[in-house]
Amino acid sequence: MDPMEKMLDEAAKNPKMRKKLKVKALLSLVLFFVFLLALFTAIGMLWATKNGAFLGMTKAQIFALRTKVALVMNILIIAHLIVNRKVFIKELKILFG
Repeated sequence: MDPMEKMLDEAAKNPKMRKKLKVKALLSLVLFFVFLLALFTAIGMLWATKNGAFLGMTKAQIFALRTKVALVMNILIIAHLIVNRKVFIKELKILFG
């Protein structure tokens, strides 16, 4: 068994840790879906540039949507780094230490 998987299994048994893991998992899942939306709007921008429209949206409408998605994604990335700061700092120490 992978050590990380073992640690997560043990943490899931602790009610307090389970709640934290649920918050982290939800944040990661929402971030993933926003990433997919950003990817979708990027494809739409490329498509609209060539064909004039994408799913009934003009290039300007797609650009406006993409701007909003980018803002939400940046906020979620910052929240993700804050929630996972201890792990992130340890990973950086391993990387640069």
